Amino acid sequence: MKVQKSFKPGKKWFKSMVSKIVFFILGRAFQVFSKKDHKISEEIESWPEGFKLMLDIMPFGPELVLQKNQGKIFARNFDGKTPDLSIKFKNIESAFMILTPQMGVPQGFAEHRFILIGDVAKAMSFTRCLNIILTYLYPDFICKNLMRRIPEINISKRILKRAYFYTIGMIAGF
Repeated sequence: MKVQKSFKPGKKWFKSMVSKIVFFILGRAFQVFSKKDHKISEEIESWPEGFKLMLDIMPFGPELVLQKNQGKIFARNFDGKTPDLSIKFKNIESAFMILTPQMGVPQGFAEHRFILIGDVAKAMSFTRCLNIILTYLYPDFICKNLMRRIPEINISKRILKRAYFYTIGMIAGF
């Protein structure tokens, strides 16, 4: 009789590393554009002070915590307290598809690739902010695959803010 040995599946270290990098960039983008873009700042005004949002990859993946403080958004480390709004990706595969622009948020929601815990209205507000940020981060041909309607932003402002973010904002966070 042959004895089978149990084994542990390998970790997806590359996808986990890419997810950490994307979460870092998204955190910095929210910090910068909550100060620089009036549409995002108007959207954030409806969030209560101290509002905490968490993007998390289950079961043990990286996370991104955003918190409103004095009318602006800041990326924080997870402090163990329950966030007001939590978006939990079911696995690293689903997170990787959405975080790398292979699939948009609406399609990911329709395919049940993540779990939303909290107020749906705040999640829609977050999605509107995310769409504006993605418009700054990615060129139009990528944005067309991610969202139904690209937010209208003046092309010269978009180029200037994109250049500011990639040169100063991502490094310094302001």
